[in-house]
Amino acid sequence: MKTIRAFAPATIANINVGFDVLGLALNELGDTVELIDNHSDKNKIIEIKNGANLPFEVDENCCSVVIKKMQEALNNFKGVDIKIVKGFAAGSGLGSSSASSAAAAFAYNSYLGKPFKSEELIAFAAEGERVACGAAHTDNVAPALLGGIVLSKGKNPKDYIKLPVLEGLYVVTLFPNIKVKTSDSRKLLKETIPMTTVSRQVALMGAFVVSLYQNDFDLFSASLHDLIVEPMRKLLIPKFDELKQTALDNKALAFGISGSGPSVFAFARDEATAISIKNALEKVYENTGIITESYINKLSEKSGAKII
Repeated sequence: MKTIRAFAPATIANINVGFDVLGLALNELGDTVELIDNHSDKNKIIEIKNGANLPFEVDENCCSVVIKKMQEALNNFKGVDIKIVKGFAAGSGLGSSSASSAAAAFAYNSYLGKPFKSEELIAFAAEGERVACGAAHTDNVAPALLGGIVLSKGKNPKDYIKLPVLEGLYVVTLFPNIKVKTSDSRKLLKETIPMTTVSRQVALMGAFVVSLYQNDFDLFSASLHDLIVEPMRKLLIPKFDELKQTALDNKALAFGISGSGPSVFAFARDEATAISIKNALEKVYENTGIITESYINKLSEKSGAKII
């Protein structure tokens, strides 16, 4: 019986300066999707591990929706049984539905002999995002599929631009186990923004991209300031200002909110600094009753979806 299994990583969207257009892939943290030929023209979800509240209905689960969209595009309804293993918490702000959607797209594409290029899979994986959160965002699924840091300037395959990753760059992520709905997080955003703020944010975005191509850690650190989204979204994350100051006091290059939160992240030049930041951030939530999960990842341009 033909079986194939794919892994896709968790992701950090926005990266402070690129709201809805920038994302990066984490290395070892992510979801696994296994597909098994069921000798029919129907898809069926037969197992979900570590995802107690995820639906088994094929029209509601992001993995089966992604596969169905691929089948419709090819007019090839080769049915599969689907097994999903969640590697991190849904609602963490680390691209949970994106990791599953990307893994499903990558697995089914390989299952069929790779009729689509990796960039073409992004649109299908985004349909998993649509069913999960109501909109086909690509800032998480693009890096989950392609790896590294990705700039999404549009919705066509050629619009996804892979950017360099600074050599030896580490990222610390901390997930405070509180609930932040993406819809609530978006409601906080302002309808209008002063032109002076937009101008400054655009300049910082440009400096960020330059820092990657020049492998300039100082410019990278100086550019990663969120002037538009963070001032509002941080209100949903307890002790955010203390977390940020703690990270910076422990030599973080930058600190921010992952996607719509509640996870936060900090960049570090090396592993020792990353460990120091992780330990310090965890202490901020001691005796608060908030349970946290934290991770350290060394970033890589080759961190996208893969067959395992």
